[in-house]
Amino acid sequence: MPVSRKRKKSPKSAAAVRADRRRDNIRRIRSENAFRDLASSWEQSRIMRTELARPHAAELAERLLASPRTGTALEDELCASLGPVLAALGDLPSDGGYVGPDHLAAALAGDLAARDGEAAARVLAALAAILPLPLLDRLKLRAPERTVAGEVLWTCDRYGSRFAVIAPFGTPEGPVRWYLWDLDACDFAPTPVHTAFYASPEEALAAWQLAVGAVAAGGTSWRRIDDSHLLEDLLPVPQEIAAMGVETAEQLGEYHRCRSLAESVLELPPVIRAKVRGTALDAGSAAFAAWWRDRADRPEPEDLDDLIEDLFEAWPVLAPSLFDTCSPHRVEAAAGRIRDEYLGDQAALLALLRDWVTWLAERSGLQADLLDRSLARIGTDPGTRSPIARVIE
Repeated sequence: MPVSRKRKKSPKSAAAVRADRRRDNIRRIRSENAFRDLASSWEQSRIMRTELARPHAAELAERLLASPRTGTALEDELCASLGPVLAALGDLPSDGGYVGPDHLAAALAGDLAARDGEAAARVLAALAAILPLPLLDRLKLRAPERTVAGEVLWTCDRYGSRFAVIAPFGTPEGPVRWYLWDLDACDFAPTPVHTAFYASPEEALAAWQLAVGAVAAGGTSWRRIDDSHLLEDLLPVPQEIAAMGVETAEQLGEYHRCRSLAESVLELPPVIRAKVRGTALDAGSAAFAAWWRDRADRPEPEDLDDLIEDLFEAWPVLAPSLFDTCSPHRVEAAAGRIRDEYLGDQAALLALLRDWVTWLAERSGLQADLLDRSLARIGTDPGTRSPIARVIE
């Protein structure tokens, strides 16, 4: 068995160190054990940040108490009001302490619970209705059971890494509303880049197709869920480290509700998992090395095996069954990560990235025109665009 030639790793930049820390946090967040292990150590921090949110929660409570709305209309107003407040809090100097969605929700719940009257009870009930179970339990709130009122459907773009999931939910007022999760799995972790209620599946699909773009979304239609494991990887879950600090007001406004409704979907009986072939992640770095040596038209780098290990590390992995997908957005994100995190090997890694994407496209059967669009993004700089923006492919 050949032995990799070890080289001295290039020193990582400050951005790389932050990215490593972010990836470690995401991995810990995905583990149920992490919630138990971190809960006690973060309790004091949570209390302090909730206190920082109280003045903002009090102002928000006053506005909501004056609203004449009830039921789902009040829930919608609450979500629309939470977004701008959270976005403004995210823009405050970091030395003032991070105040995230859970801290503001806790402060708002405390403010409303301390008030008397029907209006305060009405707004508190609307708040409880949008919160996910872990936060409800922590705040000792009860919410009416929200059940899925029909079949959950999904679709994905032609690259296989941008998903739409839709589920119908009944309302006290009568009509069923359809909740859409627009889920982008192109960066390190699958992320809801847009979530909202729509009047019908057709309306939701049209909105999603427009956001994805005609090339990537062409020919897509709703179909039945056929892989509960992938659905679980895609849908958002409550997190100890909540917002990333780059969300829009719209994304922050739906932060809690999209997770609460996802809980209802994930409680449904699992479907039979679709038969999925092994990914490049399963095959390992040796498979790509063999492919490269068989096809390369340039001299082999002395440290090829280590460069390949870096590529595996830079490629999104938190939805393992999607590892072989290589959309333009995913390629652009990986190329940006390489530029930010590797000081001495950027040129070699970016050159190898072209081969890597070509190999993945061969494995996944990506069409040639789509592969060309992906390869073209290796040299693209996204500039100041948010990493969780809705990207038109």
